[in-house]
Amino acid sequence: MSRIILACRTGDALTVRLLFAWLLVSTLLVIKQVVKLAWRFAGTQTSGDLEQIAPIAVLRTIEKYDPTRGGQSFGEVAHFRARTACEQCARMHASDVHLRDGAHKGRTVGGERGERPAIRAESTDATTPEADRVTGKMWLWQEVEGALRVLGSKDADDENPELMLLAAERRARVFEAVRYLAPDRRDLVSRVFGINRPAQSVRSVAEAWGAPKSRVDRMLVRALADLRLMLVERGR
Repeated sequence: MSRIILACRTGDALTVRLLFAWLLVSTLLVIKQVVKLAWRFAGTQTSGDLEQIAPIAVLRTIEKYDPTRGGQSFGEVAHFRARTACEQCARMHASDVHLRDGAHKGRTVGGERGERPAIRAESTDATTPEADRVTGKMWLWQEVEGALRVLGSKDADDENPELMLLAAERRARVFEAVRYLAPDRRDLVSRVFGINRPAQSVRSVAEAWGAPKSRVDRMLVRALADLRLMLVERGR
């Protein structure tokens, strides 16, 4: 936590994003537990909706947490705030639809006489295309991938020599750190991000290895967490 606070105060955006991504990976189990508990009240919400709320609550805890007040650790405070945020949002959405007595079973007085069709309640959230929805896991993965791409500086301005020099320095740091990953994780990161070879999708790597895609996904997240930790340690 002290590293994150220091990076925020010094305005080191790169280190801040790396540490945020590392924090989310390290609290992923807690986030899953919070979502599982809150989903009982979810109503029209999906677990994916709650998986977006919990990580945001964890990150917001950073600016609110004061180690000198109370005796709770950051993890305890983050767990409480994430659980509270998920439960409040879930209960709010659960109260969105209130049907008349009996209507939730598809019955109305007119319906019993065959005059009216059964009432069908649908979430108003359905107006958002499913393809545009980002689950908590995808959001976390984007944060992880974004941290690596920031280090790779793929968005550097070709007309700005300072940014180009900085991009080269960051790429060198990343490639050097990749060399120290475990052999299987180094191979996976190199394949997915196209280091010294054409980039491959996680699915194609899984097929080539004869392994389930979910297992390769988890392996890649762990590899990137290791990589970020090495980069942060070396950047101190």
